[in-house]
Amino acid sequence: MPFSWSQQAISAAFLAVSVCIAFPASAVPPVKERLPLTMSGAGCSEKEAEINKVLQAIPGVISVDFNRVPNHVLVDITPSTVKSADVINRVNEAASSWQCKVEFIEGCISATMPTASPAPHEHE
Repeated sequence: MPFSWSQQAISAAFLAVSVCIAFPASAVPPVKERLPLTMSGAGCSEKEAEINKVLQAIPGVISVDFNRVPNHVLVDITPSTVKSADVINRVNEAASSWQCKVEFIEGCISATMPTASPAPHEHE
């Protein structure tokens, strides 16, 4: 019987190691942040490829999409690697010679939520 017990212990150890290898701790996807940016200026439309190269070269930029909204670019970043202000500054440094300016759009999705007011609403 001791042989059977040691074989079960080895099987359990093998199973535990297999699970640890199959599910590493780094399997959690990184947190993403979407930067909705607007491009303004006469030189922007012709420089989309160059702006894309600048954005893709920034560590922490995950994806760049120029096609969803005209004259806008959606940039997904990993905020633990790069800050949104750094992305905008780097693009604007490159784009200044093209008479193009890139700015953050604060819209209904990206705006900070207003705090609740203790005053009653007009309809109450």
